[in-house]
Amino acid sequence: MLYRMRADFQLTILTLFGACTVLLILPFAVYRFLIGATIVGVLDTTMALCICAAVVYAWRSGDTRRSGLFLVVINTVGTAAVAALLGAAGLFWMYTTLLANFFLVSRGVASIFTALSLLALALYGKPFETAPQMISFLITASLVSLFAFIFAARTESQRLQLETLATRDPLTGIDNRRAMEKELQIAVETHKRSQAVFGLVMLDLDHFKRVNDQFGHDAGDRVLIAFADLIRKSTRKVDRLFRFGGEEFVLLLPGADVVGLQRVTANLRNKIATELRGPTGPVTCSQGAAVLSPGEDWPSWLARTDAALYRAKGSGRNCAVVDGVEASDVP
Repeated sequence: MLYRMRADFQLTILTLFGACTVLLILPFAVYRFLIGATIVGVLDTTMALCICAAVVYAWRSGDTRRSGLFLVVINTVGTAAVAALLGAAGLFWMYTTLLANFFLVSRGVASIFTALSLLALALYGKPFETAPQMISFLITASLVSLFAFIFAARTESQRLQLETLATRDPLTGIDNRRAMEKELQIAVETHKRSQAVFGLVMLDLDHFKRVNDQFGHDAGDRVLIAFADLIRKSTRKVDRLFRFGGEEFVLLLPGADVVGLQRVTANLRNKIATELRGPTGPVTCSQGAAVLSPGEDWPSWLARTDAALYRAKGSGRNCAVVDGVEASDVP
């Protein structure tokens, strides 16, 4: 649970918002029932149940976009209804809703809901005792929404920058080991839910140390960049390439079974040997590959892939071992 929350920022926002909102709404619902305000009590209870359902759906499905949109609809409609029923006393709840909306969905969608909710309250008019009170509320609510828009935009920009720095390899421009661990965990969870097939390939450039020793690290860096570009061009858009460390790379292949891995590794082996050049001539690559097994966690899956790679390197390099079996060229 904590791992998913650390890895998924939006899921964390939804969870914290849901927990705080429910804890705040339920006491008010009980109070409404005690003082005889049954309709408002039922409304508060319904909102709390819907919020819980949305958070549970986000955890089970991983779909934070739809969950966030559902929460915005429930919160906006619910708080507007409370304001209509309670009058001026219910308007205070609108401020928290306006703030929260900009963190639950995109800023454009939140702006639309903000404008619609304020317009509906202004047209309805009954929550306000006087026209100056209505104007004062609309102005302050608009200012709160504007500040929320700016703060949400700034927060999103900084989060994306930090995420890029934390998950991107600065040399090759591909994702790094940290991003790989997150994607492998997602693959394992997807496999548990739907039995989807995933293949994993670990690639290691043969005798790469010689390039660095003889021609310097700049020459080695150029080989690594060219290698990463070649792999990306030779694989599908859904495939994910990561730099594991040094001259080792990991390729995640959704939908690839043993036969698929054999074909992929054979194709990559041929392309690398014929198209990749270094200061010493053609560059070759050893590969280890494994299919995700039922009930397996990602460290075990990665360890099997790594063991296959070492078998490939021990077999003379420039070859591939798929699930413990050396793979020959597959047309």
